[in-house]
Order: sequence, then C-alpha cells, then structure tokens
Amino acid sequence: MVNIILISHGEFCEGLLKSLIMVTGDDYGIKTVALYPGMTADTYREKLNQTISENENADGTLILADIVFGTPFQSAAYMSKTHKIGLVSGMNMPMLVAVASERNESSTLKDLVAVATNSDYYGIKGTLFEEGETRRRGKLSINKD
Repeated sequence: MVNIILISHGEFCEGLLKSLIMVTGDDYGIKTVALYPGMTADTYREKLNQTISENENADGTLILADIVFGTPFQSAAYMSKTHKIGLVSGMNMPMLVAVASERNESSTLKDLVAVATNSDYYGIKGTLFEEGETRRRGKLSINKD
C-alpha cells in the first residue's frame, strides 16, 4: 500500500493529522515530518529520509507538503533521487480526508496524486454574510439544542 507522509513548516502537518483523527477516527498509518525553527535543511532531509525509509515499500510514498518550493518540499523532491515519491503541495483537510479515505491496497501512487490534485477536494468556498442577514442556515452542532 502506498505510504503517506505529511510535511510542513512547523507543526501544521502534525495538527492536520490530529484533525484527520478527530474527523475520521483513524490516522490511516500516516506519518508527519515537521520542520522546526533552527533545524537545518540537511537535518530535515535526514529526518525525512529516515521516515520514508522506515515505511518504504514497492508501491511508493505520497508526500503532501504545505507549500511549493519551501524546505520541506525541496527536501522531498531531493528524496526522489533514491525513493519512489509522489509529491503534492498545498495540502489541506479536504485533500487529506479524500486521500486517506480513498487509499486502498490497489491504489497506485499515480491514483493518489490524482485524488490529491482533484479540484473537488480543494475545499475552497467563499460566502459573504451581510450585516443583519437573517437567512436560515444549518446548525453548527450535532447537538439537539
């Protein structure tokens, strides 16, 4: 099965994984590698390489990054010299839920990159609420109150 690793500047990747667990009740075996302040690019690259290597298999590793061209992204791109990697930037909660829930034993790295980059999972929607607007909306809570 394709492995999934979340990478980011700071604790974003760790928080995203915690949110996934909160929403779905499962971590799906997903790993995180956060870049902390003061960590060198070489140290980060070594940590990422270790995480990839410890979980590696013939199906490859899907890496979801916070932003393109940052140290985490560049480090993952560098790892593609020695590992089978699919790399997607701009990770967010809808993307992660889709990738985690759609991954199965027959999923390929190409399949999961397609899921991660599917515009249906961008999760971006704008709504403008005017002052004094009284339009009825759905409840924000699952509680009956």
